[in-house]
Amino acid sequence: MAEHKQTKKIAILGGPGTGKTTLCKQLDVDFSMAGYISDVCLEFARSYIAWYGVPTTIFEQFLLYEGQKRREEELGYCDIIFCDNATILNYVYGLLSCDFKNPREVYALMKLYEWAMRDLPGYEVFYIPREFNVEKDGIRYQDNDFAVVVDTKIKNFLDIMNVPYTIIKGDLETRVQQMKEKIGFVEKRKRCPAVHEVATVKEDGTCES
Repeated sequence: MAEHKQTKKIAILGGPGTGKTTLCKQLDVDFSMAGYISDVCLEFARSYIAWYGVPTTIFEQFLLYEGQKRREEELGYCDIIFCDNATILNYVYGLLSCDFKNPREVYALMKLYEWAMRDLPGYEVFYIPREFNVEKDGIRYQDNDFAVVVDTKIKNFLDIMNVPYTIIKGDLETRVQQMKEKIGFVEKRKRCPAVHEVATVKEDGTCES
């Protein structure tokens, strides 16, 4: 019986408007062109907000969790997926909306924490600090001050829970290069100029169609 392939999940975390999605898309292009079966797992919360509005209760985080997890599972055929969110962040967003005087909400937060800890080993985590102000897009958060609060909460969560992660800074090209070096980027195929098609790279460096 063939062994089931384990998809590498790259979680690129940070507050709204830090360039996570752009980075995910560029990495997907580069890895796909190099011969990997890769894809981008976009943030389910953006779709949810477009349909229903910004979540206001901690209980909505369970819907966001399930939606994000389902998107990741649908990409289980990939070698590697680049996620601009992760199920572990529903606990962080739960912290922002939890009424700690309400026992039901505190219990809900505990469950989100439990699920976050269960899912955490499945990700290789990268953190993108805020290097510019958030741009208003009409979908996510439009308040730069609140976006900074989210930045802080995410980083505090990673630090307090002793989560291994790598900080990625700089322009897009620099970020991509840093992540390739950390993940391990091996070009499995290259474009042969003579035939203008993608081919497998043999050990001697020549192309094989």
